[in-house]
Amino acid sequence: MTMDREFFISFRRTCVMIAVFAASFIVVYAGVVALTKFVYVYFRGFLPEFNENILRAVFYAIAVASFAAFRVIFKRRYSPQALAPRLKDPDGLVRHLLMTHVISMALAEAVLICAFFLFFLSAMYVDFVILALLSLLIIILSVPGIGFLENTINSLENPADSRSGRPKKA
Repeated sequence: MTMDREFFISFRRTCVMIAVFAASFIVVYAGVVALTKFVYVYFRGFLPEFNENILRAVFYAIAVASFAAFRVIFKRRYSPQALAPRLKDPDGLVRHLLMTHVISMALAEAVLICAFFLFFLSAMYVDFVILALLSLLIIILSVPGIGFLENTINSLENPADSRSGRPKKA
């Protein structure tokens, strides 16, 4: 099964639309944080007496674990071992690729939710911004490029001889 450039462009467009939807939650949460900051000037969080360092450590650990999981999942799901068996079933390949992107978006939203909880528990505005930016980074990194998709999929369909760069003879 040979995939043309139109397939990759269409798939990337779908991923971008999902990413824009996920990134819109960053804007919504940031709006709630800004509104809370300016309307409730004396807001100190719902657990103001709790140790901020413990809260920060817990939520940053979850965020870093989510980022690490994203990198591992992205690498494994785009590996030749994961993609090669699906080349014969175009629907299965598309489901696999799309599910990879959806999982990445879920991990990005997990980081954003950590940021939101950290803010509401202890009014940590700067930490919210840092984790929201990490969430945005995951969203941006999860959208595969057209060249990446073409090279990854087409290299599995037409393995090249490592010395000459030409396709191997059957």
